[in-house]
Amino acid sequence: MILQNRYHYSEEFLKKCGDRLDEALDTVPAYRKWKKYDPGRGASVDERYDAMPVLDKAMMRRSFPDGLLPASMDLKKALADNVVEYSFTSGTTSEKVINIFDVNWWRSGEKASWKLNANLAELSYPQKEAELASSLNVGVGCEEDLPMQYRTLGHVLYLNEKTNLIQWQPRHYERMIRELNEYRPVILEANPALLARLSMWALDHDEAVYSPKAILFTYEFTSAVHLNMIRRVFSSPFVSSYGTTETGYVMEQCEAGLLHQNTDFCRIDFQPLKSSFGIPELGRIFVTTLCNPWNYIVRFDVGDLVRLHPSSSCDCGNDNGMIVDAVEGRTANLTFDTAGRPVTTKMLDDRMAELPEIRDYVLRQKTGGAGAVYNLEIMLDPSYTEPTARLKEALAAVYGSDGQFNAAVCENLLPGPAGKFRRTGTEFPFEEKGFFES
Repeated sequence: MILQNRYHYSEEFLKKCGDRLDEALDTVPAYRKWKKYDPGRGASVDERYDAMPVLDKAMMRRSFPDGLLPASMDLKKALADNVVEYSFTSGTTSEKVINIFDVNWWRSGEKASWKLNANLAELSYPQKEAELASSLNVGVGCEEDLPMQYRTLGHVLYLNEKTNLIQWQPRHYERMIRELNEYRPVILEANPALLARLSMWALDHDEAVYSPKAILFTYEFTSAVHLNMIRRVFSSPFVSSYGTTETGYVMEQCEAGLLHQNTDFCRIDFQPLKSSFGIPELGRIFVTTLCNPWNYIVRFDVGDLVRLHPSSSCDCGNDNGMIVDAVEGRTANLTFDTAGRPVTTKMLDDRMAELPEIRDYVLRQKTGGAGAVYNLEIMLDPSYTEPTARLKEALAAVYGSDGQFNAAVCENLLPGPAGKFRRTGTEFPFEEKGFFES
């Protein structure tokens, strides 16, 4: 459901949604079999979308290369003419997808998203930028150290060429700080986990680091634990940018701290958790792209949970489209309290952020139900030799006092094979679809 009773959507936007669905059902091979679900053009746009199946990555893989674009489009010619290219997502084996990537569509979506934040809206697009992320996600990859000129493409300096931060040595931290201070980007776009590690280094070595006009967080869940450290180093305004390779720029955080829908480029449908959980504002989202001529994405399950803002207004003055308090983590990374209720990554993260000794953490739930076992790995601030008693109190507040909590201190915590962290998760399978209202 698109929640028209709560958020404002223009007639123009709803018409664009209807037109996109008609085009998909009529001209795109993968969606033709969806026509049997369509209640007809006499029904409302929202009724029609609600009746459609959900697009997942398995269907996208089966439809590659030309199943998600109109049959009239000449993909071979577009590839030969460099109009589009193939883009590979960096997820785990079950999540990897090859996309037909239109860079002009991508940049147009990014430009539109900047209008949703006052700190970005006052800047012309694009701007001189530095990127800090795994080379699996963006930029130039190399196991050898690359000079700065080989990591500068156009207006963007890629600070890191390594696939995993385990490869970062003191010289890499020193180089990144030096290059930020010399290059002085207007925008720093960063994986928050990696920028937190750089901030740790700067704090531990008393290094001053240049603060750009704005820092954009993307690539993975933005931990409040990391924000606490980054704020001690950078004075820049922070902006969380939410999207995926498949859907482009979906939401942007405004200066008041809420996430706003990029309505020029996407539709967002919301499916809440079952009412028995008592969290009606929490649910998953399905994204439909509205203006990508080369990749028709309709009701794509992005795999993330969001918490809706309870009001249709925001202090920033923008009331157009869906407004979200926070992205709370991936559905696949849910854990459960001892009563079986779902716990999002953010629910735990907010508690971890209250503990000054925690610099980073990963929690894995070993068993469920009464007396469930939770194993936590943590990195500590150097001023602490062991976690405080408040750690288990915080875990008990999230999961239940009858939980069994094991904490192990580590010198380093590393991301997964996709170059991203999964901070929470279970060691047992569960059926995700069963948690949501039908």
